[in-house]
Amino acid sequence: MKGAFKLRTPIAKRLVILIVSASTLFALLSVAVQLAFNFSGAVKNVEQWVDEYNQANLSAIERAVWEIDYQLLDDLLQGFVQQQYVSSVNFSTDEGMASGVGEADLSQKFYVYSLDHQGTALGKLTVGLDLSLIKQDIKAQALVILLTNGLKTFLMSLIILLLVGRIVTGDLRRLAEAADQIFTEEQQIVQLPSKLLKRNDEIGLVASSMQQLQQRLQRGLDARLEAEQQLHQHRQVLEETVEQRTSVLNWQTEANQLLSEISLSFLNQTSSNSKALLQRATSAIGSLFPIERVVVLEFERQQAIYRDVWSVPGHLAPIEPVDLSQLSELKRRLVSVAPIVVSDVEKLKRHAPAEYQLLKQYGIKSFVGIPLSDGNKAFGLLNCVSLSYCAIWDDYQVVLLSQFAAAISGLLINEKNDQAMNRLQNELLQVNERLQVLAETDELTGLVNRRPFKRELNRAVTSARRHKTQLAVLMADIDYFKAYNDHYGHVQGDEALKLVAKALTEVVKRSEDCVARVGGEEFAILVSDANQQDLPKMAEQVVKEVANLQIEHADSQVSAVLTISVGGILIEPDDVIDPTKLLELADSCLYKAKHQGRNQAVLDLDV
Repeated sequence: MKGAFKLRTPIAKRLVILIVSASTLFALLSVAVQLAFNFSGAVKNVEQWVDEYNQANLSAIERAVWEIDYQLLDDLLQGFVQQQYVSSVNFSTDEGMASGVGEADLSQKFYVYSLDHQGTALGKLTVGLDLSLIKQDIKAQALVILLTNGLKTFLMSLIILLLVGRIVTGDLRRLAEAADQIFTEEQQIVQLPSKLLKRNDEIGLVASSMQQLQQRLQRGLDARLEAEQQLHQHRQVLEETVEQRTSVLNWQTEANQLLSEISLSFLNQTSSNSKALLQRATSAIGSLFPIERVVVLEFERQQAIYRDVWSVPGHLAPIEPVDLSQLSELKRRLVSVAPIVVSDVEKLKRHAPAEYQLLKQYGIKSFVGIPLSDGNKAFGLLNCVSLSYCAIWDDYQVVLLSQFAAAISGLLINEKNDQAMNRLQNELLQVNERLQVLAETDELTGLVNRRPFKRELNRAVTSARRHKTQLAVLMADIDYFKAYNDHYGHVQGDEALKLVAKALTEVVKRSEDCVARVGGEEFAILVSDANQQDLPKMAEQVVKEVANLQIEHADSQVSAVLTISVGGILIEPDDVIDPTKLLELADSCLYKAKHQGRNQAVLDLDV
């Protein structure tokens, strides 16, 4: 990307830094060496000058000492000290005589000269040079030298910087800008400036190499693009092939899964869900195949009856039966129980005109008909219809439709078998119900007998336990009924029993209560959800209703008419009470009613 690389240290700057550093180091070394030489030379010059001055004035000093002219000696020594770099001059003799000018210290460099006159030793002359003054002069020179060298270094760096910028870095920047444009979005070769290509130095070599590199990259890129295009084309072809085969495999997998699910659901077939299962099958077929209508027909007496129809929205399907009497070609094809595939109904126009007219009437352009058979003959047809175009059917689709047709055949056969079985079962149930009614109903009075009464008693006990309610059991017995039969005869006795039973049912009317004949003249009454206030009233009502029948009873010892005695209990059942025990307790109360004079009700409300 253009401008992605950022210069941190340009070449010119680095060159200037290197040159300035090297020049400074060299200048410092040069100055140091030069100062050392200057210092040494200055010291030698001063020594030479001192020697020369001493040689020029030594004879005068010796004469002044010889003549003991101290004034002259002092003037000479003063003249010596006045010279540059001379700090002190001292004269001393062996006898201890000394004279001097200036102060001597350890920082001075001393030069000693012997004085003699005409072969006689006079003493020593010590001259002290102040080297610090020489150093000060040398330092002053060093400052001038450093300034001069610094100025030269700056000028030289500036010149080098300008030259490098003009000769090197400018062209290198142009090369970098050209390199940033190589193979950008346009992917075109960048033409380098001819000035760079014509240079005969390293920059020209780099520019030429870049140009050749672009050409090689361009050729490689062209080859790569061509290979990528071919690869893309192959990939598209491969993806289309894979997509087609994957689509086919997915469709086959989905179809087989739907077929399996439908076949499994058919195993749970009942008389009530056969229609829903058939609709599910036709809907699955319509969703799988490129068709617009699925029809299941069943043959009955030269007619095809519509059992189920699936159709896409906007296409109403016919529901009227189809007359098969004139469709000879269809009946001939159905004999073989083989699939009937018609990709274009126009092909039927010549050899099957009746079938052609029927299909044209319904607007059908192509169809596949799979016979529904029981293994021997066809009893129906699974018809898959295309209304807007001529569909092409492959072998796998026909085979799959045949499997759906086999499953639908089994469903319809099972439905017929279930219907026949249901008819037989209904007949058996009716017979069993009549037998059960006869077995559990008293033929004379129409009341239930002891067995269903006990069943109802068990149910009532369980319900009372669950809901924490009370129930009552009453036992009733016609007073002196044997004597009535002996006096009036059994026929009249039976009529009396019927009237008593009717009177009891007039009193006990609730559906949850029960009246039963449990013996010859003995009756049992079950009252659910009873209470202490209503039960005595009901028992007295039973006694009154029987007496109010005004059935003559000449042999009764308690009344001139037929009467009844009632005994009963009121209880809230617990978890351990036996329903049979309730009958025994009620029977005990009945015994008390008999013992106390009959034609009355005795109840135990505290059990």
